[in-house]
Amino acid sequence: MLAKIKKEIKVIIGNYDFKEGPFEIFSEDVIFFLNEISKYIMTNIECKKFPDLISFGFWCRNSNIRSLFNNYNFFKDRVGRGTVLHIAPSNVPTNFAYSMVFGLLSGNNNIIRLPSKNFFQVKILCKILKKLSKKRKLKKIFNKLLLIKYENSDTISSEISKNVEARIIWGGDKTINKFKTFTTKPRCIDLTFADRYSISILDSDKLNKLNDNQMLNLAQKFFNDTYTMDQFGCSSPNIIFWLGKKKENKNFFWTKLKKIVNQKYDLDLSGANKKISNLMNFSLNKKEEFKIDIDDFNLVKLKSKRFTLDDLNSVNFGTFFEIDLKNIDQLKDYVSEKLQTITYHGTKFDVLKKFIIKNKLKGIDRIVPVGRAFDLTPEWDGVDIIATLSRTIAK
Repeated sequence: MLAKIKKEIKVIIGNYDFKEGPFEIFSEDVIFFLNEISKYIMTNIECKKFPDLISFGFWCRNSNIRSLFNNYNFFKDRVGRGTVLHIAPSNVPTNFAYSMVFGLLSGNNNIIRLPSKNFFQVKILCKILKKLSKKRKLKKIFNKLLLIKYENSDTISSEISKNVEARIIWGGDKTINKFKTFTTKPRCIDLTFADRYSISILDSDKLNKLNDNQMLNLAQKFFNDTYTMDQFGCSSPNIIFWLGKKKENKNFFWTKLKKIVNQKYDLDLSGANKKISNLMNFSLNKKEEFKIDIDDFNLVKLKSKRFTLDDLNSVNFGTFFEIDLKNIDQLKDYVSEKLQTITYHGTKFDVLKKFIIKNKLKGIDRIVPVGRAFDLTPEWDGVDIIATLSRTIAK
């Protein structure tokens, strides 16, 4: 398939030519392979330094994959489409791994372009995959995988796009629009995940019920949702909407979060420079009145009644918009189709679901408790990935 461009591609794992075509969804071979990955990750000392790797390893375990399969019991006689090209984002280290899993579970061969940035998590996972590739029992699976790296190249991307049955493009609006210009097979399916933003909704009145340890636990979960990816993941909240009137509970939450940040967050010089630059540009360009709280450089709060999508480019590396709501209905003034995930504490899922339906909103595809922003599931951005990447053999 890739004969014309072999020299320009660095193969990390796998072979250029897939010997077999699509296969059934949730095959036993794939489930066994994923459980092997899980065992390696959960016992690997290096992995323990990275919560996102541990989460991925836990997610890959046999029991979880079989639980996912139960959701697809209504899909009978279903197989993959052929070969899927995965374009991983540059800002989320483990995204390529989840994408690979979805491609395998949906019965496909997979060409996975790894992130351009040299994340430690990617190196560790590739090291584990290379060890597993030597196992005879897993040979069939590795005949369905090709993990590659290459510099931005329209020639390479275009050539690969001509020869696949589906593409998953995680790279944001610019990348998506570029890939749409490439020629594909008439029946090629595209799954595109555009630039999005996410928010958190906290009810300060309900925080009154939390004791010291429970508040610390909530702050830790919020930390995991935000600081893990420096708020660059599309599902990572960069705006907090407050319900309730208990100002002292808000301060209690921020105090606990600050304690965790000071213990666990290490912003390097490059990140610090970008943060300063972002805050300066925000201050110069913001037309509406706002307040800024820099009690701690690693935890900056911006108080404003309004924000634009451009403003959101300034809220990363531990910077958060704070907006007070009198009631949940006021949230509709801040929702656009770009809003992906709501994490929440102190309100109920059903309340938020009814809010979306009542207001006929295009945005908001996920509603999850605080701490689960990065729970990547086969249903992402309102699309069932496994269902889309497979097809039914009708009787």
